[in-house]
Amino acid sequence: MNWNEVLADPSLQDLPYKIELNEYGEIVMSPASNQYRREQTRMAMRLDKNMNGGEVLMNCSIATTQGVKVPDVVWMSAAFVKAFEYETPY
Repeated sequence: MNWNEVLADPSLQDLPYKIELNEYGEIVMSPASNQYRREQTRMAMRLDKNMNGGEVLMNCSIATTQGVKVPDVVWMSAAFVKAFEYETPY
């Protein structure tokens, strides 16, 4: 399975957990508690407040040699955003 297939699959929409793909194209699911989401939000808010000239994004998809990974929070420089806009996955 590839990331575009994941995005297009109606059964994988609005899940209560995040999903990633491993290097074999298999879906890996990670449930998250409300406490975990709270910490994720706080981290995003701290980055947004303290990092200048970029953007904070939560749960974005990033293609790696080990599949598509979905980090909780990322900070992207303005140059990165200009170069890649909102390509999916990065």
